[in-house]
Amino acid sequence: MRKDSQVNQVNNDVYYGIIPILHKERIYGFWDILLVTGAWAIATWCYVQGGYIATLVGVKEAITSTLFGMTFSGLILCLAVLIPTRYGIDLWVYQRALFGYLGVVVMAVLAIMASFGYEAVNADLYANSITLLLDSAGIPVGEAWKPWIASTCIIFGGWIALRGPIAVKRATQIMVPSLMLVGVVIIFLVFRSYSFSELAAIKPLYPDAYGGPFENYMMVMEWNIAFIFAWFAALGVLARLVRNERTSYWGHVGGFSVIMAIFICIGALTALAMVAATGKESVDPTEWLIELGGPTLGILSLIFIGVANVTTQAVALYSFTVSTKIIKPDWNYKKVAIFWSVWCIVLLFWGRVFEYYSVFLAVVGATSGPMIALLLTDFYLVRKQRFSLKAIFQIKGNNAYKYTGGFNIPVLIAYGLGLYSYFLVYDPINYVIKSDIFLYTTATGLSMIVSAGVYYILSLFKPINQYLRKDVMDQEVQLEQSSDPSIHQ
Repeated sequence: MRKDSQVNQVNNDVYYGIIPILHKERIYGFWDILLVTGAWAIATWCYVQGGYIATLVGVKEAITSTLFGMTFSGLILCLAVLIPTRYGIDLWVYQRALFGYLGVVVMAVLAIMASFGYEAVNADLYANSITLLLDSAGIPVGEAWKPWIASTCIIFGGWIALRGPIAVKRATQIMVPSLMLVGVVIIFLVFRSYSFSELAAIKPLYPDAYGGPFENYMMVMEWNIAFIFAWFAALGVLARLVRNERTSYWGHVGGFSVIMAIFICIGALTALAMVAATGKESVDPTEWLIELGGPTLGILSLIFIGVANVTTQAVALYSFTVSTKIIKPDWNYKKVAIFWSVWCIVLLFWGRVFEYYSVFLAVVGATSGPMIALLLTDFYLVRKQRFSLKAIFQIKGNNAYKYTGGFNIPVLIAYGLGLYSYFLVYDPINYVIKSDIFLYTTATGLSMIVSAGVYYILSLFKPINQYLRKDVMDQEVQLEQSSDPSIHQ
């Protein structure tokens, strides 16, 4: 009996905690990780992103900017998943080496809290679909009820997430076909009414919002790059469940990059069709479906959106909850999941995330872009893919990543300069491009270049390199997948 209890405890620590996952404990193959990441990627926030893009550029520009920007960014972003897949640890666990034991806590809290804005958008769209369904049935619902309805999306998704990664995996088998079907329906509705050439002739509502066509195009590029890198906060949880690195990398690229880009393009197409049909702007796919599909087809699609958004919430909540345990590993998984569900509900009742979507996107881009740039520079260039597992988990008093009071000062300097460069070229609050540099690098791209460049240059100075590589001085350990058995005990 005691042996079974110990086995269950190890499983809990593996799937609901932050200890390394061994190869024999991995449960995801290529199609599993593609479906899970694809499920996240093609949630209804993609249509919101596409809708905003369509207000600035035409269909050709929307497609080229999105497919190129997101695919290129995804190829870079997904280099990070090789770390959790190779070593079975969450990216936030590795970032103890990057930011320090206390620094990583601050960064994780900021990144994860901000990322729940996406879940609030998702739940808001779920509420819109339910509201429209009730209206079509002759049951009008007042605006005051929307956050209460949206909260049920959080609650149902939380119920699935509390059952762990296997339940999440099964949920995606429902979600992905549902969202794929919605995408097919949308494409059918759009091209039933308009040819591609007619859509290409439709002018965006704000063609001079940032000064002209080229400026608008680069702003769309900025939004798409920020949209991709915003997933960094939860990138390591699912990757540690994948059986090998190649499968993990291309599965993540396919889901978080290619599939996502395709569905954002679908959103842009539909938003432009909505402009042609009604002359008004809309970034809400629930409105598109009713307007373009009529009662029967539109209502059927709304049902699929409702189901899919619940399972999207489940995938996100599981990932963010496990990542949060980097703060305090012995926190109860269920309590942390409930805490984040409540936080998401608070955002819903605040009600401003959707209203300030472009500002929210800028914030996650400004904070996440430099983080991923620093992580890749640290792992591939500074540490050359070698670090101390014992120091990561502070085994036997090994605290090489304590740095200065728990904070890695050179990294914080590089991160701060990256943020400064972002706001030097772009003001996301007032929607103002402040420098022509933005037109060549975008704000997120510049912040990544500056952060990575400053950090790498600092690491070349011998005293700073010794400060960063104290794990080498304390007997650097080449991590093998077998890891240290004491961690699993």
